[in-house]
Amino acid sequence: MENKVEDKAMVLVLIALSLIGVLAVYSVDPLRGEGWGESLFSRQIIWNLIGWVAFLFFSQIDYYQLVKRGWLWYFLMVLSLGAVLIFGEGDETGSRRWLFSQSVQPSEGAKVALALFLAHYFSEQRESFDFWQLLIKSGILSFIPLVLIFEEPDLGSSLVLLVIWLGALFVCGFSAKKWAVIGGIGGGLLPLSWVFLEDYQKDRLLSFIDPGRDPLGSGYHILQSQIAIGAGGFTGQGWLSGTQSQLYFLPARHTDFIFASWCEQLGFLGGMVIIFLLGLLSYLFLVVALRSPNLEGKILASLLGISLIFQWTVNIGINLGVMPVTGIALPFISYGGSSLVVNLASAGLVYNISKSGGKESWKLWI
Repeated sequence: MENKVEDKAMVLVLIALSLIGVLAVYSVDPLRGEGWGESLFSRQIIWNLIGWVAFLFFSQIDYYQLVKRGWLWYFLMVLSLGAVLIFGEGDETGSRRWLFSQSVQPSEGAKVALALFLAHYFSEQRESFDFWQLLIKSGILSFIPLVLIFEEPDLGSSLVLLVIWLGALFVCGFSAKKWAVIGGIGGGLLPLSWVFLEDYQKDRLLSFIDPGRDPLGSGYHILQSQIAIGAGGFTGQGWLSGTQSQLYFLPARHTDFIFASWCEQLGFLGGMVIIFLLGLLSYLFLVVALRSPNLEGKILASLLGISLIFQWTVNIGINLGVMPVTGIALPFISYGGSSLVVNLASAGLVYNISKSGGKESWKLWI
């Protein structure tokens, strides 16, 4: 399976996304004229370098040994998320999501940790894929970190963990009857979730239904994003141009709404480039999953692919105003060190699975 076209394509797509991410952050960086290390642009370059080191590291080590230590990653994940609730540092929204002077966001690492754990857990229970006991146990274990993240509060990352768990059930072939029951239970509990949402999260959901109800408050993000994308038209306002992103009318223009900023400058064509690259990368992840003869590799690549698809489709949906604002970043493009490093590390794991050919012990470039 070595030296396949898919492997080379994956690396090229990742390079393209990294470059676009740096350019996108530069285009909306209010400090781009400042010295090195002061601007968001320069920090994004640094995080890219660290992320590519993570990619190379995880593409070379024995991924099977990582999966076998699934319980270790699980406990480290729960421990770090618990530390956030006790010692975590808040951001401008009041959410406590950070450790070490806002340099590490454990909820990002939890996405990979849960995928590694579930790949181990389900592969060890391969004779019980269609039993209620496995469903309940895996659900409880997955909901512990999910609830810890929800309490930060971070609705977006908690939803990603939920999708990873549901993805594991799907990949491992749970029957239609089980899915019907899961859907029924989820649908019944959905109205109750309203009670546990923060006030600003409730306002975001209501503003998604009717952005005009509070155009200067909770609906402001959606309206400004739609204006920015609409103003971009087919070819855009031009590089470093556009009122919404350059005059700072668009909130979170370098993070959650960087897609709208990019589309205002480069239009529909520029937006389609990002969608094409992310779609192609997702396809390559799933191809690796389908071709892996190793069950652990098949589950892990599938979960990382499903997580990637969920994150970029939801983020772009939020920017377009067809999904409620949940605080999910655009993979590889949005500014943020933890997200970027984790996404490149995830890609390194998938690349690793592809190059290994299902072997449980192997070495690359060593």
